[in-house]
Amino acid sequence: MNAKDIAGLIHPALAVVVVFPIIGIVVNLAWQTRQRRLQTADKSKSKIPPVVGPEHRKIGNWLTGSVVGITLVAIAYSIYFKGIFKDFKSENMTIAILIVTIFIATVASLVFLYQAKTKLWRGIFATLTGAGIVILGFQDGVYRRDFEWQVSHFYYGLIASILMIFSLAIVPEIYKDRTHKWRKIHTALNCLAILVFLGQGITGSRDLLEISLSWQEKHLSKCDWGKQVCPDSQSQTLSPEIIVASISNYPTLAQANTVLASGEFVTITPGEDTEGTAEIIQVGSKTQVRLAENFSAIEGPAVKLLLHKENRPGSYTAENYVRLGDLKSFTGEQVYDIPEGINWQDYPNVVVWCEKFDVTFGSAKLALLN
Repeated sequence: MNAKDIAGLIHPALAVVVVFPIIGIVVNLAWQTRQRRLQTADKSKSKIPPVVGPEHRKIGNWLTGSVVGITLVAIAYSIYFKGIFKDFKSENMTIAILIVTIFIATVASLVFLYQAKTKLWRGIFATLTGAGIVILGFQDGVYRRDFEWQVSHFYYGLIASILMIFSLAIVPEIYKDRTHKWRKIHTALNCLAILVFLGQGITGSRDLLEISLSWQEKHLSKCDWGKQVCPDSQSQTLSPEIIVASISNYPTLAQANTVLASGEFVTITPGEDTEGTAEIIQVGSKTQVRLAENFSAIEGPAVKLLLHKENRPGSYTAENYVRLGDLKSFTGEQVYDIPEGINWQDYPNVVVWCEKFDVTFGSAKLALLN
């Protein structure tokens, strides 16, 4: 494991060692606090000590800080290793400074939220903290699993953080309110939070299973994710499915070819990072689309490669695109035949499209080469 892999373990390690134990303690104290309140309301003597209430509040405050903190750790890791800082360029300096500033402002807002006494300032600092997490969470490099948002570890974490921030902000109102309105809101939202944390545990385990070590990435890039097959690591031979799929690539290696047009992919849907070069090549009598070695796209289900009339497709109808086939791999060089009778200049954009969720990952606008 290298430094990147070790850094990637900080978030799940904190979740297991810190956050989830605190959740258990808070839930236990919340239950005891409620039972004591019900018992004393009936004029009966409770065996539950009075200290459970203050302890519940104190540990609950710790939970808010730990949840927000672990969320920021995960976002920072993603932005640093997969976002703007991955291949840092001087022209991105302004954005980088802005991101760092938002990180600092978010942490500062949380600290001030703990100290704020009046309702107005608690509302302001809670809003600033929540807004900071949302803004940072939607930066490039943060994997949000938008194509399956309903089971997204990112969105569950975002909801959990906002619920914890809100709970911290309303604590003084709970003690002031004699109608118990705020107490009921607090109880309802934190019952929801428990379900969200349960989802966090499940989706986090799933995502850990899907994430590879750094040294494995170059080997996994050779796999055919659509057919779920990979080269044999021992014999270095390919499965029959890979051999068949690679035949279409052979002409680019064995024959001279002419590059007719080229374009660079840009990400269309935030979070569905797509990059690399797309080319139109002439190989003998065939015209093909080639994705270069530097191509990469976010993994997803039912991802297709298309030629489209629009650089930022507003719709997908039979009149405005040509289907080239399933995306063979989410990284690396690959070749697709353009159907006979199709003039690629009528469809001058190469598009990566998730058909299942109708999401455009990225698009490359083709330009003729002299």
